[in-house]
Amino acid sequence: MSTECECSQSGWCQRHNCHKPKHFFHLCQTRSDYFKMWEKGIGPGQLSPSEKKSRRYRRRLKDFSVAVVIISHNYGAFLREAIDSVLAQTYKPREILVVDDRSTDDTKEIAQSYQRQGVKYLSVDVGNVHAARGAGFEATNSEITCFLDADDRLSEDYLEKGLEQFDHYQVAVVYSDTQFFGKRQGCSNYPETYSADQLQFDNFIHAGSLALSEAIELSRVFEKQIDPLLTQGDWFLWREVLGRTWTARKQKALYHYRIHKTNWTQQMQTAEQRSYFEYAGLAHQKIMLFIPLSGRVEHWPLTAGVLERQTWPHDQISLVLMDTSQCEEFSQTVRDWIEDCDYRDVRYLKFDAGLSGLADENRRLPDIRDQVRFAMARIYNRMLRMVDSEFVWILEDDIVPPDDVCQQLLSCFDPKTVSVAAPYPSRFHKGFVVWNQAGASYEKLGYQEEVVGGNGFGCTILRASTIRDNVFTALHNMPDFDIAFYARLKTTGFQAKVNWSCFSQHSGALESEIMKPKQSSKTDCECAEPGWCERHQCKKHPHFHKLCQTRTDYFELWEKGAGPGQNLQAVSENSVESSEPGMMRKAFNFTKAVARHVTNGSKHVDEATYNTRLSTCQACEMCDTSRMVCKHKSCGCTLRVKALWDSERCPLNKWTVNPENAVEKQTSNVLIEEKI
Repeated sequence: MSTECECSQSGWCQRHNCHKPKHFFHLCQTRSDYFKMWEKGIGPGQLSPSEKKSRRYRRRLKDFSVAVVIISHNYGAFLREAIDSVLAQTYKPREILVVDDRSTDDTKEIAQSYQRQGVKYLSVDVGNVHAARGAGFEATNSEITCFLDADDRLSEDYLEKGLEQFDHYQVAVVYSDTQFFGKRQGCSNYPETYSADQLQFDNFIHAGSLALSEAIELSRVFEKQIDPLLTQGDWFLWREVLGRTWTARKQKALYHYRIHKTNWTQQMQTAEQRSYFEYAGLAHQKIMLFIPLSGRVEHWPLTAGVLERQTWPHDQISLVLMDTSQCEEFSQTVRDWIEDCDYRDVRYLKFDAGLSGLADENRRLPDIRDQVRFAMARIYNRMLRMVDSEFVWILEDDIVPPDDVCQQLLSCFDPKTVSVAAPYPSRFHKGFVVWNQAGASYEKLGYQEEVVGGNGFGCTILRASTIRDNVFTALHNMPDFDIAFYARLKTTGFQAKVNWSCFSQHSGALESEIMKPKQSSKTDCECAEPGWCERHQCKKHPHFHKLCQTRTDYFELWEKGAGPGQNLQAVSENSVESSEPGMMRKAFNFTKAVARHVTNGSKHVDEATYNTRLSTCQACEMCDTSRMVCKHKSCGCTLRVKALWDSERCPLNKWTVNPENAVEKQTSNVLIEEKI
């Protein structure tokens, strides 16, 4: 049907003040609905870019469904503020769910009092904030999810301003700055622009950020179990959700973060000493294992053996086998192994890096040496295009490392370290393929981990975020791709390490006695299995346990009190020589005691028991009788108060226990440990 369109051809329309291509011109002449849109000034082509953006926001905002999941563990005192801040939002969420994780306070009653206002209640028994968030996520069904801790609150326009940032399908998370209140005031200053590389080094996205539920579902992050007192849960969550495919945006509204003595951040700070490996949750990290295969037939069984024995979970490895052999028989051998291996993610590719058999030619000849340099640069530049995880483990086919080398190298990473290598002897000079800051090679085996100037790539783990934009050069500025790489690394402020306990065999290398690790068929180690070592007063995981049994040099270090793990461990619980704990430890211990006392119904002992306890303490070597303060590391409390509370026990078990209340006290202590 015809309209009142006055245009005779496509192009600029004076009446509607916009450009109409042929399709729009046809619509204007034949479709009355489109003609009316142009008449009203809202037809295609009439809106300015800024107006288009604004209208798209309004349309998307109207369509979004939002679920706010409030996590509470004995946060009844703060819960009303959190719920009220959600109900006051200028953009109303479709779902509000309070997840109660083992609360013994009035969390349930408070949550159910908001039932008429649409607030739902879910009780879980997991004792883990990460798992509680997962339960809340499974119980909701909205496009956008916001995890709100019950001790925090949202600014009234938090949802509205945050949803405006979901203007592209790749935006999975919208974060904000945090306004601190409570024991400390202030405001964060997180990066304005999201950087996936920066997120890999440290966290700047808080737990209360808005997240696309589909991205959470795709990541399967809640299928992984972590200990929130050791692993930074927020950081782990968003690294897993965002990965390398999604992006994040920052919004203007603020998230209000309460600082108090019982929130997770404070508990993490008072928890036992933890490593960066635990803090970053690297045990769940997927690793890309890249192995360039030169076609050495005699070496393939050794490489296959390493792959089969290595202890990093095979389902957490993306295995890339680059076949540069140009030998069909060798290639078929590798493909046959792939068919029978238990690795789930395996990529095999043929790559022409240079002449066949080049790896074993005489590299002292200038022409051969340069060809090898170019071939290696080609191999590793091709590798860069395949990187799909944050950590890349490079293993060359003539290196045989310890079976647990992957975990040992990962345990050496920290925010400043981007490369950790296992040492191996050189085939061409005396010493290791490891050099110091001055460029001189190490000739003797060192101890533990050490910052170095660089190393060969024979067995090395690299942070992918530092190499993705790198180019491996063969002869530019300086020869050899690895020497050039570590020379450039020095200018970035990052560092490289070598873990000397991961000594690796190198086929064809001549090892002098001083290069070999000191071996012993048996040391004086008395431990039957990994775990806590009474003799050396430290925790030994399987690798350290093996070193203690087989390496006299490491055993001697532990005997001297300078072995791995000893400087991080506190003295044993029953150590009479322990000094009085510091103020922070005293405060933490007293907080636990108060919690036990309250959970026990604030009961007091009778006068006879009280006097007996004080007399026992006065006769104890751990008691400062002038102040009546216990100097034991797990106490530090004022004894005139602690001895009065029925819930308390002597850390040295010198107080008699009332058998009638023994079961009740044991249950009470379990509850307190879970709450604290």
